[in-house]
Amino acid sequence: MTDSIATLLADVRNTLITGDYGQLATLIPALEAAEAQMPANSLTQLKAMKAEAERTAHCLQAALSGVRSARRRVAEISEAAKGLTTYDRDGHKATVPNGAPASRRV
Repeated sequence: MTDSIATLLADVRNTLITGDYGQLATLIPALEAAEAQMPANSLTQLKAMKAEAERTAHCLQAALSGVRSARRRVAEISEAAKGLTTYDRDGHKATVPNGAPASRRV
């Protein structure tokens, strides 16, 4: 496995683990460029590179799942801030606005 690709994959994985997603904007193009310049490797090197790429892919999937979860949670909080959604006896949806936050009531 070429050292630059291994190093870049490890850097991507470390970036995901630390949550510094801004660095991905430079690491991903560098990884693509290194891949394009990769010479033909032996089967052993390719298997090692595949394993490294799979570990990085798992980190990418976990990070994406975390981002989706955070976006859902932010949407839930935004909806809750609008007020309580309930239904009247006729089945019509009604939103009861929230009162002022406790810090603003005083």
